[in-house]
Amino acid sequence: MSLADTIVVDCIASVEIFWGLLINGFITVNKLKDWWNCRKMKPFDQIFLGLGLSRFFIMYFYIFNIISRSFSLNVYHIEVLNWMLNAAYLFLDFSSLWFSMWLGVLYYLKVAIFKNTLLIRIKLRISELVPYMIVFTVVISVVLGFVFAYNFSSALDFMNPQSHMNNNQSIEKYLRFAIPSYFFGHFLSFIIVTISAFFLMQTIFAHVKHIRNNVVSFTSPSINAHLSVIRLAIVLEVMTVFNLVICILFRFDVYDICNNAVLFVFKIAYPVLHSTALIVGNTKLKNSTLKLLQHLKECGTLRNNPAK
Repeated sequence: MSLADTIVVDCIASVEIFWGLLINGFITVNKLKDWWNCRKMKPFDQIFLGLGLSRFFIMYFYIFNIISRSFSLNVYHIEVLNWMLNAAYLFLDFSSLWFSMWLGVLYYLKVAIFKNTLLIRIKLRISELVPYMIVFTVVISVVLGFVFAYNFSSALDFMNPQSHMNNNQSIEKYLRFAIPSYFFGHFLSFIIVTISAFFLMQTIFAHVKHIRNNVVSFTSPSINAHLSVIRLAIVLEVMTVFNLVICILFRFDVYDICNNAVLFVFKIAYPVLHSTALIVGNTKLKNSTLKLLQHLKECGTLRNNPAK
């Protein structure tokens, strides 16, 4: 790319990163505040906290990538630093996707009505199972990141993997460790969240159809509430599919057919827009956002009109 194109891409990425820090920082602070006030956290809040933290810190890796690329820093040629950066980035990337997946699974378990005994037991024990979900997410993300970073010891910029693969041997080695890691880190979570979204929408559609046919007093606002959940589920699923496609192009386009800088911009967009949609779709977070905006508006009014 030309210098002008690079500047444009970096500016767009910087705006996305800034918004991502605000959105995911807000989710993290909001959940920590709730925990501080109540000294306990609900299952959904625990997953939200893990999601917010992982996405908040991954934004700093994107910042680091822009800085290192802009100033031509050869940090990935330092073996220890190369290993640490790759392992840490993969941990945050994989854990973010798994936390997002657990949110979809938990929401489906919450709204669905089951007849199967096992599913009923799981639904009743959600609060007990969430800590195990979090531990499993952390463990699998650490293991996958460690295995890849440890075995692929060559210098590797994970934001631009093609830049360090100059021959078929390095490409083969990269794919040998990348494919298993990304299958369990990305594709498996994608499959589970897609199945959960499908059954969630099926359940809500069936519920709306049943009530429309059998309950005369069922009001349109209630129908709209159900349909808004379906719309949100569709939006989140479209984002998830789009992210998987971008990830495949970004990680496995080993012959550098696509423009990696443009893919980098789309890669950043997913955790930013996905978290924004989660805030819009979560009543508690949305109300907290409106209160914060109202408070900022009042502070601005007081500053512009100080008391005499």
